[in-house]
Amino acid sequence: MRTFFMSLLVLILLTAPSTSFCKETSLFERIKLANANVSVIKTAFTQCTKLALFDEPLMVSGDLIVEKPQNLRWEYSQPTSSGFILNTDGGLQWSSTGKNCSVMRTELSPSLRMMANQMLRWVNIDEEALSKDFHIKVTESDKPTIMLRPKDGDLARFIKCISIELPASLIGVKTIVVTEANDSLVTLAFQKAEINLKLEPTTFKKP
Repeated sequence: MRTFFMSLLVLILLTAPSTSFCKETSLFERIKLANANVSVIKTAFTQCTKLALFDEPLMVSGDLIVEKPQNLRWEYSQPTSSGFILNTDGGLQWSSTGKNCSVMRTELSPSLRMMANQMLRWVNIDEEALSKDFHIKVTESDKPTIMLRPKDGDLARFIKCISIELPASLIGVKTIVVTEANDSLVTLAFQKAEINLKLEPTTFKKP
């Protein structure tokens, strides 16, 4: 009888799928592999801001362009034109004013530069960079999601948590939901992503 059970155990072990003995590739490793040949991403976005003190959400839309490793252009087109650029020289911000849509340009403010750098980290999904500022929790499912909670007390005064949902391809980002410390919600939904398109030389230099 003992011989029978030992033989059965050996048979089960021999016929088990080999993958069950392999360490599963982490989500961050799979993201890195999926994006290995991606240098430029352009995507449209909608931003829905639900303020804790108001019932009606604020809706805006525009385009995001990222050129790895550190160029970012965030541009609102509706309801008004404005935006900011993060580049190797620091960056700039702009907004339209008046009926003639004249553009006011200024250097990127320290607070906006910090926000732009955070946005770049969220979109690039760099585990090492993210882990410097956030506790990370990964949900593996048909909707892979990365949950971030601030480590730093100063950052936690503004942000409670950030949820990043990825598309099935793991290229780019599907949604980012920022829960602010006062429970206001900012939801960014990305769509119509274009990969490795040719950019104008002024993309990260001028409004």
